[in-house]
Amino acid sequence: MRVYEFSKQYDIPTKDLLAALGKGKFQVTSHMSVLTEKEIDYLNKEFNINISAKQSSSSDRSPDRLSDRSSHGNISKKAEIKDEFVQNDNGEISIEAKAMTVDDFSRASGKMVSEVIVTLLKWGVVAAKNQMLTRDVVVRLADHYEMQIKVTSIDSKVAHDDKGTIKVVGDNHTERLPVVVVMGHVDHGKTTLLDYIRSSRVAAKEKGGITQHLGAYETKTAKGNIVFIDTPGHEAFSRMRTRGVKVADIVVLIVAADDSIMPQTVEAIKQAKRMSVPIIVAVNKIDRVDIARVDVVKRDLAKHDLLPEDWGGNVVVVPISAKTGQGVDQLLEMIVLQSQLMELTADTLGNAKGYVLESKFEKGRGAVATVLLQHGKLRVGDFFTCGKTVGKVNSLVNSYGARVIEVGPSHPIRIAGFADLPEAGDYFEAVSRQEYSKSRTNIAKVVSHPSQSAIKQEGFNIIIKADSDSSKEALVDAIEKISKNVKSKFNIVRAAVGDIGEGDVSLAASTQSKLLGLHVKAEPNALLAARQEGVVIQLFGIIYKLLESLEEYAHSKREIKMKRVKTGEAEVRRVFNIKGLGVIAGCYVKDGTFSRDGSVIVWRKKYKVGEGKIKSLQRDKKNG
Repeated sequence: MRVYEFSKQYDIPTKDLLAALGKGKFQVTSHMSVLTEKEIDYLNKEFNINISAKQSSSSDRSPDRLSDRSSHGNISKKAEIKDEFVQNDNGEISIEAKAMTVDDFSRASGKMVSEVIVTLLKWGVVAAKNQMLTRDVVVRLADHYEMQIKVTSIDSKVAHDDKGTIKVVGDNHTERLPVVVVMGHVDHGKTTLLDYIRSSRVAAKEKGGITQHLGAYETKTAKGNIVFIDTPGHEAFSRMRTRGVKVADIVVLIVAADDSIMPQTVEAIKQAKRMSVPIIVAVNKIDRVDIARVDVVKRDLAKHDLLPEDWGGNVVVVPISAKTGQGVDQLLEMIVLQSQLMELTADTLGNAKGYVLESKFEKGRGAVATVLLQHGKLRVGDFFTCGKTVGKVNSLVNSYGARVIEVGPSHPIRIAGFADLPEAGDYFEAVSRQEYSKSRTNIAKVVSHPSQSAIKQEGFNIIIKADSDSSKEALVDAIEKISKNVKSKFNIVRAAVGDIGEGDVSLAASTQSKLLGLHVKAEPNALLAARQEGVVIQLFGIIYKLLESLEEYAHSKREIKMKRVKTGEAEVRRVFNIKGLGVIAGCYVKDGTFSRDGSVIVWRKKYKVGEGKIKSLQRDKKNG
């Protein structure tokens, strides 16, 4: 069996199994590795599993056996590391007075999970194995089981590492949901996979079936809740994909079996490696191709230093069909196993901290942003700072579209209450009223006025409006790339978020600019003003359509160069002056060809006599 199957059968954490195998000098590095009989026998001895226990489930094991396991190998080591309980010299167990899961308390106390759950039920508390228990409930349980209470001072701080992510320094942490970013080439099935998992038609809502926004969704699965981030596959959205990797714990790389590795796939691999994020590969569309195509994809992955685990590497490759759901359950199981090995935690006692994924203006709500919290809890009414703006939380809307009054770490949330529109990637932090007031005073309002350097006589002046900061950012980058490939550059006079208004039209008229909108509309007054001022407004729902339009516009405005090419030569033999027709030259063609509507130049020796256009040709009384 594989390591994760052994873990599931005997309820032993995968990381404990891997640590034990490493201690025994076995070369097993992944939860997907297949265990030999020798390795299984070693684990049986290490964790005190006898023959009869192999046939019984984890719920049938006796408290004594669980206690034996708690004093063996890596399980006790895990407990020591987590510092949830210590063994006193007199044999008594002391437990730290802090929040923990039912399962963690079970391990600390040596009691079966079922026994703890029954005790809680008697007190009117309904709790599952992974349910988080408050500090008060932990203290009450410890007293019930006659355990010593260990009280420690609370000293939790948050610091930033070199990658810009937030990590916990201290003891006030709890297990959090894994954040998974789904990446891959355009049309390889990223959104279709999330669509299947969430059972909602997200792909159908996107213009052209292309994901053009970075969406974060908390998904309920049979394996546990997972936060998924869907990133755009079009090449113009490189920055958005990078932002998705920055906040993610795991990358699920989607590779279509019929296409294999493509340009955006290579980009995703490089980004994940640069951020040191674990990669799980999902080979999609296996319902449409021969199964042998999976090996082709594995071979291509190996070329990019992603060696599949069944080829001796450590990269999990799961064949799936996002359309039919084939293999999706196994993919989710691999994600959960990977997250368990990473021991993801978050500080739940401090102020809310996280990053902005997306921001936009919404009618009736003003500036709103999708924020992924990494630590702390955020509540309606909290004050916050975010990049160059501040605000007070007016409302919180979760990924299911429901309003909530509080949200914790790893839960994507849409926040309303920003004084100004934040930028995607901005650091978000809840603060006190005093800090809010101080920051509000210090932050100068920046009014978006075009710089004189942006308004140039050469090239084409354009004003772009987009529905979100990320879309605006992607559009500016893409236009700058186009400008490098055309003679007359595009000068972006203004790039902003929101619908096109009268102010945009006035600026376009004064700077002789075209107005381009992506996922936005033009206000009625703006349309009227545009007709009066002669300003061109173009609206688009798909980014590559807008870019194609700009390229066509640039080529249509190119200066036309006339080039004359000699096609023939003739000698004038006789000149006829016919009344009503004018002068006709009788010629003998010496070389090449002559065609009607062509141009001719008449030379006499070295001197140019004249030139004109051929109106008619005639040979042997036949018009040519």
